[in-house]
Amino acid sequence: MLGLTALSVASCTDTWDEHYNTVDGTVPTESLWELISKNPEMSKFAQLAQKVHYYRDERHPQADYTFKDMLDSKQAMTVWIPKNDAYSDEQWNAWFQQAETAPFTVQQQLLANSIALWRRVVSSPGIDTITMVNAKKYAFDTQQLTMGGRFLSPNAYNIAASNGTLHTVDKFLPFNYNFYEYMKDEMNAANTGITSLSKFVIANDTTYFSPTSSIEGAPDTNGNPTYVDSVYFTSNNLFFANKRFPSRLNTERFLTYDEGFGAYLDAEDSTFVMVVPTDAAWENAVQTLSPFYKYAPVYLDNEKLDENPRYNVLRQSSNVDSLTQKNLVMDIASPLVFNVNLQPDASGRVGTWKIDDFLQKSEQAKHFLNTYGDTLRSDENWQKSSLLEGQAVEMSNGYAILADKWNFPSKFYKPDVNVELGYRSLYQLDNSTFTSTTVTFSNTAASDWVDSVGRVSNDNFMKFKAPTNSRLSVNFKLRGTQQEIRDSEVMSGKYDIYAVLVPAFYETSGSEIFGDTVKAKVTATLSYNDGNASGRVATSKSQQYDYQGEKVDTVLLFQDFVFPYTYKNLIHSYPTLLIEAARPSSKEQALGYRAELYIDRIILKSKD
Repeated sequence: MLGLTALSVASCTDTWDEHYNTVDGTVPTESLWELISKNPEMSKFAQLAQKVHYYRDERHPQADYTFKDMLDSKQAMTVWIPKNDAYSDEQWNAWFQQAETAPFTVQQQLLANSIALWRRVVSSPGIDTITMVNAKKYAFDTQQLTMGGRFLSPNAYNIAASNGTLHTVDKFLPFNYNFYEYMKDEMNAANTGITSLSKFVIANDTTYFSPTSSIEGAPDTNGNPTYVDSVYFTSNNLFFANKRFPSRLNTERFLTYDEGFGAYLDAEDSTFVMVVPTDAAWENAVQTLSPFYKYAPVYLDNEKLDENPRYNVLRQSSNVDSLTQKNLVMDIASPLVFNVNLQPDASGRVGTWKIDDFLQKSEQAKHFLNTYGDTLRSDENWQKSSLLEGQAVEMSNGYAILADKWNFPSKFYKPDVNVELGYRSLYQLDNSTFTSTTVTFSNTAASDWVDSVGRVSNDNFMKFKAPTNSRLSVNFKLRGTQQEIRDSEVMSGKYDIYAVLVPAFYETSGSEIFGDTVKAKVTATLSYNDGNASGRVATSKSQQYDYQGEKVDTVLLFQDFVFPYTYKNLIHSYPTLLIEAARPSSKEQALGYRAELYIDRIILKSKD
């Protein structure tokens, strides 16, 4: 890709005339190809250059253009070539066979790894970073006379050609995969046992034709354009935004979204650490997570719930197995990548880690932050450094950790669902006469008494009120608000479900407890997907709870409740919880009962 544009234009004027000319001052007339092909000690490299076409990506070779043609072109280049004795017979046979069966591999790992654009010569001592045609970067040390750690052969460098410079080196330049190449190379994936991850990455490739970059020929008989040189580009969806929502055309609705790494794993100038699960680790993760990813054949789309429940419609899961597979594997893969430059040290500062130190002392990091945006902290049951247990394999843009276990904690893959009611989008008032108010409350300001009565989360709670002689009912969406570990949805499995009720006097208290208590007779009704093909929503009612309004009370509404189907990664589908305060009788009003509720949050505590 890097060489595509440069290879199509004439060479820029060379400003280093003293290196362009030969020792006796004459201008060289032989091209790089002519110098290489006539040297019997470079015959093996020459054979491969004649055989392998230049590929813009792994599926699209440039027609009638080999590396021989490249080296014989007018484009200025520099080549670092080992002599024939740098190949063992086994290496040579493997390269020659791959020139037939996997020419793109030969291009990337040998030919394009030996060639850089423009003239690069040994002149004054220094170190320059050279970008090769395959986009790899190597240090060219003109004082130590090394390139990528390989030594230049004495009296066999700075050889001038009409279109560049030739250097002889003692060994091939070292080739390191970047993460993208490492996972996409099917032979490498088979040898290292990462075929499951490899298939997932390859399946997210998108190749598209670029008419603006292609060379147009004569139109066909119907007047349609034809191309004498067609240019294709390949990108991978996993590199881009963490959540990618499908386009909504007309009235179409989608159940779920796509997730990615949120990291350009083909970037050669990046410093990543990536947990690369082996097939055994991948299968272990599938077995661990599968019980929580049981999708129903039909879901209620609640997008219009805030406007009018009658607008809710059913969305069919056309293929439950595919929906399960899609969401399960993308949740296994999306948390795997860490940018070392963004990892905080023990004091929380970022940009301080060297990659080797991070690998050796990762337990000293304050927390881990992956490129998806999840914050992972150690606790008494799990150590974040356990994620990096495995064989470290050096990439050109970081280190892969070949892990035999997908070592993320249960709080990551089956977290509690914490519904913070400060978000207006998380509840619906069932009557236009009902009111809701966000109440700000400072735990700090009330520190002399609040611990004895109870704290509220995030220094706020919600007040819901119905008119006198009315029943109050509020419908809550059971989906988690943003936490350190991505948004959380209800999954198939077991939960204890709580509502955190707050005394009414918290609305007016400054530094002292005062005011009358407000009592309420509370009923909770849970609505969830039972998998009925008609889309019927099952309900389960709790027993009535009599709230006395004297303390912050975490009320257990449902114990060991099992949701039969998951809502993980669904866009507009979720269970709901209806909480009601009964209309009080005159006698109950005299005792302090009201159709009012002061609610801090809803908590679904995972029991799996």
